[in-house]
Amino acid sequence: MRPINIHMRQITGGQGMQRYFFWFLLASLSVFFAEVTVASYLYPYFTPWGIISLLPLYGLHTLVLAGVVYRFGKPRFETLYLAGILFGLYEAYITKVVWNPEWGPFLKIGGVGIFEVLVVVLFWHPFMSFIIPVGVAELLTSGRKILPDIVLRHPYITAALLGIVESSNAPTPLHSFLSTFSSSAFLIILTYLWLERFKGRSQDMRRLLPASKELKTLFIALVAYYIIFGSLLRREALPEVSAQVPIWLIYAATFSLLYRALKKSQREEYAAPIGCRLELRRLTTLAGIFTLFAVIFTSIKTFVVPQLGAATIMTLWALGSVIAVVSLGKAARWALTP
Repeated sequence: MRPINIHMRQITGGQGMQRYFFWFLLASLSVFFAEVTVASYLYPYFTPWGIISLLPLYGLHTLVLAGVVYRFGKPRFETLYLAGILFGLYEAYITKVVWNPEWGPFLKIGGVGIFEVLVVVLFWHPFMSFIIPVGVAELLTSGRKILPDIVLRHPYITAALLGIVESSNAPTPLHSFLSTFSSSAFLIILTYLWLERFKGRSQDMRRLLPASKELKTLFIALVAYYIIFGSLLRREALPEVSAQVPIWLIYAATFSLLYRALKKSQREEYAAPIGCRLELRRLTTLAGIFTLFAVIFTSIKTFVVPQLGAATIMTLWALGSVIAVVSLGKAARWALTP
């Protein structure tokens, strides 16, 4: 019996290493799409702040919220989007962006930046920090359709557009190249290890995500993260209680809608695999397009049309506001429909 027990422990240990590596991959994907694609933080995988702050922030949110969605419901647009709003609300009590952004709010009502909530909380984080990383992770495991149709149908155009978005904030063409190239290369290496070393192809993502006990531990860690970084970062930007009330209401409404959406989604079947795999060759091509367009448009902004960056940002915020309203309406309507 002893050799069998040793063999079982080896198998269990190997599966544990596979799951933990997947967690790190998922966290890295979230950081890439949320931070690198908009040049909000250029080198998140290679700097102390990126390693001790951004990776835990995005990793804990993604693992906890994805774990909840997959364990208590089904991963469909409505459940993922509503969970993504909770993700985006870290811009309240950690960064305080929804109240007092560093760039100065365009419009405030009740002390809350309206466009900051629309674009950052209801658009950018639900999609870029959560839905897109989870969708990519599904293509690297179960192969289920989570990504929006427009992304699946036009991946090269999507990569080019993300490169243009990155150029809006990149300080110089050199910074743009170094950031996009190094971050993309880091993800390609992780993907190679996942597919080849950990044999991650055709894995069930539900089993890779945290189990119930792990979810509790990760949730406690996430709460601790909020307390520590919320008290350290920009404490002076936290407004009086009257301005916090609207955010409390958004939290309450989102929790209520997510609960209803998860309950409703339990009656559905998991989406069947779509047979679309994210191979290393395609991933490398997409990374090349992303980097190329980022460098080209950063160069145009730097040397030819200085207003290009501001125009790109304004366009992104306008489109993001519309997408946020439409997505919230779609998710709320589905969750509230019996």
